[in-house]
Amino acid sequence: MMVLKRKQIVVLSLVLMIVVAGYLQYSYNKSGVSVSDSDDIAVSQSDDETARLGEALYVDNTMVLEEEKKEEKKQDKKEDRKEENNKDKNKQENKAVQASKEANEFFAQAKMDKDVTRARDKEELEKITNDSNATEDQKSQAYEQMLKILDNSDREMRIETLIKNKGFSDVVVFFGDDGSVDVVVKAPSISSVDVAQIAEIASRQAGVDIADVHVTSKF
Repeated sequence: MMVLKRKQIVVLSLVLMIVVAGYLQYSYNKSGVSVSDSDDIAVSQSDDETARLGEALYVDNTMVLEEEKKEEKKQDKKEDRKEENNKDKNKQENKAVQASKEANEFFAQAKMDKDVTRARDKEELEKITNDSNATEDQKSQAYEQMLKILDNSDREMRIETLIKNKGFSDVVVFFGDDGSVDVVVKAPSISSVDVAQIAEIASRQAGVDIADVHVTSKF
């Protein structure tokens, strides 16, 4: 009897183990996943992570490209401004060169015209002094006019030299028939102090009132 009971207990235990094992297998199959499914899930997760990484890299690259484009635009604008500034600078320099050239031509032409006029006047006066038909009074007046021309020429040269010594590169002086003196200096502009000094020189050397001296600049 004892042996029979033990066999029954063993059999029941085996049956119970089989039932439990079957139940566990059923539960695992119902709620769990297979190894192949786990591999698929892992691959899927890896693909998702790769996709997200690719998207992140794409966004980063896009932002980098946009920043590079912005920087290129800034550089282009800087280059454009620099080019415009250079053009403006060149224009100003060209204007200054042209103005200086015109000023040089003005002073050269003014002095030449003055010399030509005086040479012609002297020639006409010499004809009078040498004309046998001219009266003594006419000859005397012609001679005085010749001396005046020479005197004015000498005074103008002295005034021009003294003004150049003040730092002006060029100057031309004109004596008017009405006793006025016109002084033109080569300069972009002249200060009131320069005008006063120039007028004082011209007044003193020409022997005229300072109010009769007119100072201008040309450049």
